[in-house]
Amino acid sequence: MIIAPRRFTARSAACLLAVAGAAASATAQISTENPPPTLQWFECRWSDMERRMGDFFVAGYGSTWVPPPSRAYVPPSSPNQNSTSVGYDVFDRFDLGKPNAQTAYGTEASFHQVVQEFHLAGAEVYIDTILNHNGFRQTGATFQAEGGWPGLWMASANPPVNKQPTSPWGDFHAGVSGGYLQSENPGGSRYCLLRGDLVALVDIDQASVNNFIRQPTTPGNPLNIPGGSVFNRPDPANARFYPDQALGTDTVFNPGMSFAGPLNTGIFAPPCDIPARNEPATQLTLGRFNLADPMAGDPVPENATGYLLRWVQWMADVHHVDGYRLDAIKHTPSWFFDTFFDSAIANRRRTPDGRLVTPYSFGECVEGNDFTFDRYVRKPNGRTSGRSVAGDAFGNRDALDLNGAGQLRDIISANGLGSWNNVTSALLDLTDDGLQNGSIGMAHVFSHDNAYGDGGSNPPTPTTRQQGPFAHAFLLMRAGRATLYHNARGVARNGSGFYPRAGLTAPLGVEPATNAPNDTFTTLVRLSNWLGRGEYQPRAQDADVLVFERRTPLGGGAYSGNCLVGVNDRYDAGFDQRIVSTSFPAGTRLIEMTGNAANPAVDPNNDIFDTIVVGAGGSVTLRVPRNLNPLGAEHNRGYVVYAPAIPAGTLTISNQSGSLPAESFSVPSWRRRANAVPVVSAPSFEIQLTTTNGDPQATTNDNADDNALFRLNAGFEDWNASGAPDIGFQNDVSPGYENFVTQRQPLAGTTNANGLYRQAIDATRLPEGMNYLSVLAFRKRNLNEAALFREWRTALYIDRLPPDATLTNPSPLPSGTLQHRFSLRALDRTVSRIHLILNPPVGGDPLLLANGSNQAVQDDRFDWSRTLTGLAEGPNTVLLLAFEESGRGSAQFFTVFVGLPPCDPDLNQDGNVDQDDIEYLVGVVAGGSNGTGIDPDFNQDGNVDQDDIAALTDVVGGGPCP
Repeated sequence: MIIAPRRFTARSAACLLAVAGAAASATAQISTENPPPTLQWFECRWSDMERRMGDFFVAGYGSTWVPPPSRAYVPPSSPNQNSTSVGYDVFDRFDLGKPNAQTAYGTEASFHQVVQEFHLAGAEVYIDTILNHNGFRQTGATFQAEGGWPGLWMASANPPVNKQPTSPWGDFHAGVSGGYLQSENPGGSRYCLLRGDLVALVDIDQASVNNFIRQPTTPGNPLNIPGGSVFNRPDPANARFYPDQALGTDTVFNPGMSFAGPLNTGIFAPPCDIPARNEPATQLTLGRFNLADPMAGDPVPENATGYLLRWVQWMADVHHVDGYRLDAIKHTPSWFFDTFFDSAIANRRRTPDGRLVTPYSFGECVEGNDFTFDRYVRKPNGRTSGRSVAGDAFGNRDALDLNGAGQLRDIISANGLGSWNNVTSALLDLTDDGLQNGSIGMAHVFSHDNAYGDGGSNPPTPTTRQQGPFAHAFLLMRAGRATLYHNARGVARNGSGFYPRAGLTAPLGVEPATNAPNDTFTTLVRLSNWLGRGEYQPRAQDADVLVFERRTPLGGGAYSGNCLVGVNDRYDAGFDQRIVSTSFPAGTRLIEMTGNAANPAVDPNNDIFDTIVVGAGGSVTLRVPRNLNPLGAEHNRGYVVYAPAIPAGTLTISNQSGSLPAESFSVPSWRRRANAVPVVSAPSFEIQLTTTNGDPQATTNDNADDNALFRLNAGFEDWNASGAPDIGFQNDVSPGYENFVTQRQPLAGTTNANGLYRQAIDATRLPEGMNYLSVLAFRKRNLNEAALFREWRTALYIDRLPPDATLTNPSPLPSGTLQHRFSLRALDRTVSRIHLILNPPVGGDPLLLANGSNQAVQDDRFDWSRTLTGLAEGPNTVLLLAFEESGRGSAQFFTVFVGLPPCDPDLNQDGNVDQDDIEYLVGVVAGGSNGTGIDPDFNQDGNVDQDDIAALTDVVGGGPCP
């Protein structure tokens, strides 16, 4: 597409203020449900993420933020073409890695598969997205002669010469006579926020209008981007990166963005000023990618912005990512996002129930909250009163809460001498409407940029104190989005350059160094999911202790309490007591949910209340532990969460044939499975939930469970023969879940000891391999009160069928061939290893022949290869063994001929010459696969056609071989 960026002029401030005032009431419609937390999962290869998906799911996460998936520059002369870059110095956006030229995280095929696996687990995938810059500015003639940046034009001379700052730079910003502009140091020379290089990364000029076919397919086309010896060369395979014009187009109407505020700061001279955010309504026409036939794409000319937008669309339409973390957004003009980016991604995400919605995006703006909100936030209902309009029904663009995160890190590092007042006043969430309601801001404590480490070497493992559990309790239990950062240390680094900082060590429930269970963060993630309902209401706050309630408005000034949270930053021994008012009715029993009150390491003297009974007027006395217990031992669990009792109980899966066990140190920590996974090989099984009263001291079951629901994988399937999915997408709490109908026996309102929920499941409808089960049991509550529940999650491995793989049979090989590298392909996602054996011994169980010496090498997510030596003239037998993690294997025999094969009428290799061979050949002639390797040109006339079928029919009838 050809994009023509524009500069825009300011509109009347009075007009904008009137619009803002009219829109302010929309804040009342903001949902204060907690989306399931996000795991920022870095330094882990895609295949290892896929392997640990069960742990991710069981921990309770609902989304992930992964590093930039595109490949960085590797000199063509390098003998090893695999990149080890973290990815922020992007080279070729459309190159997600391939065998022998991988990214630090793997290949395009492995990335595509891990996204599918996240989706199967009901989770969204947000990719770190680089639209401001490319890699480090390259000025040399050699780089230009190679072709320069794929898809972007450097305006190279012919022949190329070393570039100077004032040289023409094409799609990139040039410098000035004194050198290149820079955008990271406002006090330094040549500072230019929107045109300068960020830490020497070459800055893209999104306003440039240089129209080329930027990924050419046909040599000689005058519209092709000028190429070099290696890059930007025509390649027919580039067609898959373009939409197919035969599929038509979609026109996106963007209503534009207006903002009343002092955006032109006046501190820079043109062209380094910051333009006002005032974009008119526009239309953008987008093509459609052909997922069935990717090579049907049609290259068209476009400028740099069009190239960037096509990649963004490709990642959504082809690789099905769910959102974008926008790196260095403050260094990119806001009009690029408001006018073009938002249009390119509008309604490009398909939800599990089949709707098209706008992906979630969030920018990294290392500036103050007003600057960030005024320029880069565009969310539904994300409005301020009287100052601006930064939300409409079109955008879904948020920002990282960097100021709030900085204050949370400060209160951690202050070791008890910080202040919660600094934290709560710094939150980005306050900027739009003055409320902590989750309306804006991706909240976090740490990220790859600002956790422990110096950014230039392998970071040390942070202590538990440095990880700040009490700060994460605040983060996860308040309203709105939250993300936890984990550096899995699963990518080999040489210790130089940017190394992602250290992160939480056990956000998946186990300590990597010791393999010991650690539920500190997973418990908080789950409590956020179970209890994080309703608005945030502070109840007590000072420098040391913050107590807040989550409550639901019932109308008429009435509220229903959902949970009460206390956090404490002090690092002297003991606890702090506070008396607060709440929305809970007098007499309500509140149970401490984190386990800290019952933990002798936290509370050796039993000072922290296990249960609180609400007093008159909703009064509550609670004690919040400091981070050292009364005996002076450090435990770092300075927080409590109280809530009405939620159902307890046990989830079981019937018809189990075994399990995939939790793993030991023999498996590297970044791919080590922390939770055992039940295996089902039967055609059916039952989900069985047995509930008990969550309050062991309750005298009645009045508020025990009154219902339970289940979800398999991403949900929205009919598993109970009701005719349709039971819970629709409109439900904020349990969209896509199903009712138990085999048996539904709630505990609430009975004198029983247990509730019981059972559902028979047809296992033949589930995909082979890993599946993901969630079960919710709800506390009985009054009408209009928010749902409180306990959730049980487990991964479940379906193993009904053997793994499926095949050999790409090169038969016949040239006469005299002694060795050959064979290509093998897995035909389902369960295949974990393949073995290939030449001329195996006859008899016995062929699966027992598998060993390390005959194991094939995995080249890609579904591709393996192995060289076989000792091929003999004539027929050779090749045995392919495929295995999955459950231990189940499959064996296939192939005949590979060296030299011209003799007539062999047993085409299907079943030991008989009969009608089955004719049917097999009919299938091959019709375009089917030839898995046996027998030459289908049966009459040896050079064609595979009906004549071969006729010749074989004669032989089956008793005639001679041709």
